[in-house]
Amino acid sequence: MSSVRRGAAVAQRYLVSLYFIGVIVQFFLVGVGLFGMKAGSTIDNAKSLDPHRGFGFILIDFVGGLLLIVTLIAWQSPLRQKVGLYVLLCLLGVLQATLATEGFHHKYVGMFHPVNALILLGLSGTLARRSWLEARSAQAATTESTPATTGVD
Repeated sequence: MSSVRRGAAVAQRYLVSLYFIGVIVQFFLVGVGLFGMKAGSTIDNAKSLDPHRGFGFILIDFVGGLLLIVTLIAWQSPLRQKVGLYVLLCLLGVLQATLATEGFHHKYVGMFHPVNALILLGLSGTLARRSWLEARSAQAATTESTPATTGVD
């Protein structure tokens, strides 16, 4: 079971990095969508925002869902402290979709959509950075603890 958890921890590292990159892409897509709106369009009916909407749902549903699953599988001593942050990241992703959907009808709800996006960017970036640093330090510790062989018996 230990190898399954180690594999899930590796998958978690790649998925949270992918999530972070996906959030960055979302900022570009919304910028292109907003500045590409045709005269008379509203945010509700702007086709130029469809890539932002579609990619956002893929990012939240698939990458976020997989990230949550591998986080729960990788739950072990060093990761136990971080599980809450990964679950929070996934929950904030679901909240992001809700804020966007409800923001069409209630501007005071929708105004938190970009704020939550910044939180998603910061949290996913922090988790990605930490996971890669921890992997490097674990690899360094493994190579230091492994005795060097000289080839002389």
